[in-house]
Amino acid sequence: MKNVLLNELVLDLPPEGGNVALPGVHTRNGDSIEVDFRLSSSRAGEFTFGYSGGFEHALVTLRMSRGRSSLHTTDWTRPQPAVAGSFSVSKRSKHSLRIEKTEGNGGLVKNANIRAFLDGKEILRAEELNLLPEMQAHLQTKRVRIERFAHRGRPSSIPDYLHVGGWQMLNTDSIEQNLASLRRGIEQAAEQGVQLLVTPETSLTGLFPRRRVTKDRSAVAEAERELRKTIRGVPDAPYVVVGLPAWERNPDHRRKLTRYNVSTLYAPDGHAVSTHAKIHSCEPVFWHGYRLHEFDVYGVPVCMHICHDGRYPEVWTLPVMFGARLVLHPANSGEVSGSIDAFEARARTSASTSHAFYVNVNGGGGSYIAGPQKYDNLIAVSTECRRDSRTFPTVGRPEECLVHARVRIADAFGYWPVRSFRASEEIATSYLRLYRAMGGTRWPCDADLGDAAREHTYDAR
Repeated sequence: MKNVLLNELVLDLPPEGGNVALPGVHTRNGDSIEVDFRLSSSRAGEFTFGYSGGFEHALVTLRMSRGRSSLHTTDWTRPQPAVAGSFSVSKRSKHSLRIEKTEGNGGLVKNANIRAFLDGKEILRAEELNLLPEMQAHLQTKRVRIERFAHRGRPSSIPDYLHVGGWQMLNTDSIEQNLASLRRGIEQAAEQGVQLLVTPETSLTGLFPRRRVTKDRSAVAEAERELRKTIRGVPDAPYVVVGLPAWERNPDHRRKLTRYNVSTLYAPDGHAVSTHAKIHSCEPVFWHGYRLHEFDVYGVPVCMHICHDGRYPEVWTLPVMFGARLVLHPANSGEVSGSIDAFEARARTSASTSHAFYVNVNGGGGSYIAGPQKYDNLIAVSTECRRDSRTFPTVGRPEECLVHARVRIADAFGYWPVRSFRASEEIATSYLRLYRAMGGTRWPCDADLGDAAREHTYDAR
């Protein structure tokens, strides 16, 4: 597939320049970025343009008065600048600088090649750089007028946006009350245009491991049938994640049936897409799932872990390492308390090891949606934790409510897990083996990996 125009911005920046925001530009190896610019009358000034993200960069600088170009990178295995050269341009005409970042050599860990073209003529080239495969675009100017930015590449199968929501419902040991609450949540989510709705851990029965409500298989089965009927009957219903007990026959277990704490993904037509057992359970008479949970919703790669699983970072860092960009965390971890400041501080750190969007929905309040950025990343929070709550500065009593936002999935890059993977071929091989052993499915088939990578493949079956 040929590269096509993915992003284009017409810019009218002041000649004095400065840092230029290029929102939503998500580049991958094989993409090119380009700017059209004009020089000031004095032919002075300079600008820096290139790829940046996750504390890595590959940036081309043009110094107009000197006619010098340079490429600086964060590949500190080589001297910097990585390469330098000279150029000449007329002062009145419009010019263009195009930078291409292509995949270099490597097995599981691929290097990158950078080429820079001024008015179609190559001025810089550096090969086999150690750089992240997915990065943002960066532009900084000084006395150069930038008129246009363009980004070309192969279209991604991942959509830019997804409207996600969490239905915060209280932990209640009544299937009838829980079904009524789920119905309200699905209807409100549909009215707001939510595409994926997450509900708390064991939202259908409540989290009561020793009570009859979680032990009555026939009652749970009947409630699930009613839930599917409800979803199917709501116009524009979202995909819905609902928690419930599930029983499975396992020939290696001494029990006739083993009970699991699962969260099931239901499609808008009510059918169950996939069911995912809590990976590391701490409730009595529930067994562990021990498998990673991954699925796609409208093309967005999603992973999920349940409540206590949040103590085991590999359950989200591994899926993000291999492509997930939205992390779901249904929970029933008790009632939220303390100050709103403390709640916000905890919630802001939820994406600090992933650089992905994070949705936490808890039966005891304190639900939220967080973005991948380092600061000011709280996107939406539940009613009792809002700063306009009557109880501010402390959190209030948990309330049934919808927490939702249309998030820009393209702003998630998975920087930190991806860097861990890229530490060496040996480390990447070990991560791939662990990922497959835990049931990971996103890595491409062996035929797509190339000869060097095929030497490191591992069959977890």
